Amino acid sequence: MLRNFRQVFKGNQMPMTVVMGIVLVGLVAYLAPSSGNPEAPDNVMARVYGRDVLKRDTDRVISEMVRRMGRQPNLEAMLPYLQNQALGELVGEKLRAELAERHGIIVTDQEVASALEAQMKQNPYFVNPDGSFRPTTEINQYLLETQGISLKMVEDSTRQMLTIRKLVDQEASKVPVDEAWVNLENRIRNEKLNLESFTVTPDMAAVADPGDAKLAEMLKAGGARFQVPARRVIQFVALDPSFFGSSLAVDDAALQAAYESKKAQYTEMKVSHILFKAKTDSEFAAARKKAEDLRPKLLAGKDFGKAAEELSEDPPAKQNKGFYDWFKSGSMVKPFEDGAAALKIGEISQPVRTQFGVHLIRLEGKRTKGFAEVKEELRAQLTEDRFASKAKERLEQLRKRAGDRGDLAAAARNLGMKVQTSQPFLNEGTAAIAGLADASYIANEAFRMKVGQVSKLQQSGGSYVVFRVQEERPIAVPPLAEIRDRVLAAWKLEEARKAAMAKVQAALQSGDLKALGEPKAQENITITALAELGQHPGIRRALLDTPEGKFTPILWNGEGQLWVARIKARTAPEPLNFEKRQTLVREIQRGASEKLLLSELQDLEAKGRLRPGFSSLWGRYSGIWINTAVRVVREELQEGGE
Repeated sequence: MLRNFRQVFKGNQMPMTVVMGIVLVGLVAYLAPSSGNPEAPDNVMARVYGRDVLKRDTDRVISEMVRRMGRQPNLEAMLPYLQNQALGELVGEKLRAELAERHGIIVTDQEVASALEAQMKQNPYFVNPDGSFRPTTEINQYLLETQGISLKMVEDSTRQMLTIRKLVDQEASKVPVDEAWVNLENRIRNEKLNLESFTVTPDMAAVADPGDAKLAEMLKAGGARFQVPARRVIQFVALDPSFFGSSLAVDDAALQAAYESKKAQYTEMKVSHILFKAKTDSEFAAARKKAEDLRPKLLAGKDFGKAAEELSEDPPAKQNKGFYDWFKSGSMVKPFEDGAAALKIGEISQPVRTQFGVHLIRLEGKRTKGFAEVKEELRAQLTEDRFASKAKERLEQLRKRAGDRGDLAAAARNLGMKVQTSQPFLNEGTAAIAGLADASYIANEAFRMKVGQVSKLQQSGGSYVVFRVQEERPIAVPPLAEIRDRVLAAWKLEEARKAAMAKVQAALQSGDLKALGEPKAQENITITALAELGQHPGIRRALLDTPEGKFTPILWNGEGQLWVARIKARTAPEPLNFEKRQTLVREIQRGASEKLLLSELQDLEAKGRLRPGFSSLWGRYSGIWINTAVRVVREELQEGGE
């Protein structure tokens, strides 16, 4: 989280009259109607310590995600998930802005400009032969076409990097480091150990189910250990292809007709092209003139690839000589595809105008898959289309009969559909609902809705679903029947851990270590090199304190295994000279400051979520409010992957 700061922070000292003026303006805005305000609640996705996350912000982030992913067949179903991800990213961004402001961090435009220049100089495309930079419009276009990011995004990222650096450096300078800390860290990083270690994994599979009586005792003794948050129960109707039986079958005549109508989709082309960029009418006229002057030379034998490398204003042309390998219909803008499709192989087009400028296109190859090659693909596609159409129609009938808050059972019976009732489930990504292949999104939606509300049409795995939130069960320790699997897993783990500990203790007492398996031998290794194992506080302490020839205490590692080691030898680190000592002190300070800032950021979020009000001044400026009623599902986002 500390790696994504994006804001410039300015000092907040101002005269009291200005402060009072701002408070009065805020009160007026708060009391005034908001229906005509573009930042009214319907357009505000979240408010984080007075900083609004607007719908257009989430739209932008989702569009960037979609562009990076490319076209996905289930994009529509993914949009709610992408919205949650985008909203979380933007809320985190506002939290980091608040943290940086509280620490008085300021990053000037000049600092950003200097850092940007240093980055740009590393890419030869951005620099002219005389050392000057290309126009920002060209740099921006290059970044968009090659990396899918804008120059503004690079600038924001650079500002974020500088803010992080300043914040961490500022806080690092406040961390006191004494001699004992330096010596301890030197040992952790540079002392060499020879050791052999054993790990024993508790075997839960070897523990038998003790029956309900024992599990009930464990549940009763566990108390709050088995308490669960609020859970919900839904009624749902899920339709899969089997519901419609043979009515989904597609005959060969329909497949042949579909092939003829979609033939263009199965045609691929590869081309070379030369682009002369243009945006205004005068630029398009100049670009067309360049293309018209060049085309006769190409027809006369001038090397097309070399001409693209020298003259094309398409940034990748410097590397690929204007060549685009096989692409399907819909991959390029329509005028470009139409221009290429009208050519014979080897033929060069007349100038073709697109939104990017004017192109000369040479068709390098063309191929079309035959009916036999795509027949089964078409069958699956048409079958899925028929299923989707029938399922949506039938479920919309169900929704219409049930109404927004009606019971699904009677309406489903009249339509010949089966209603199922879920077991209580939690609002978590791993939620499972019997009868639904992929229930995590359905579970999330159920917690966004009100009790009694009927959902819109949803897709879950290979089924289409409509559900109704039947009830919410409060925070409680559920009866054994509802969480038996969870209690049984806890029982087995506890018994398996006891057995594993007894096994290790017996082996150490008898001196017969073969029962623990083959030891893992490591020589001349530092505690730092042990990675996660060396970061475990108990294991780190044991490795530092255990004498040569002795066993460490028996400890649980981060993977839930018992761990014990024998220290065979240790070599003390070399004494630190002045330079190494200073470097180590700075690294200690920086690591400590990052941990402190992360802790502070988490505390800021936790306290903010305790004040989720949108309408109160306290909630507006000292809390975190999330608008769960607004959804970001727009046609332009669905087109973002094209």
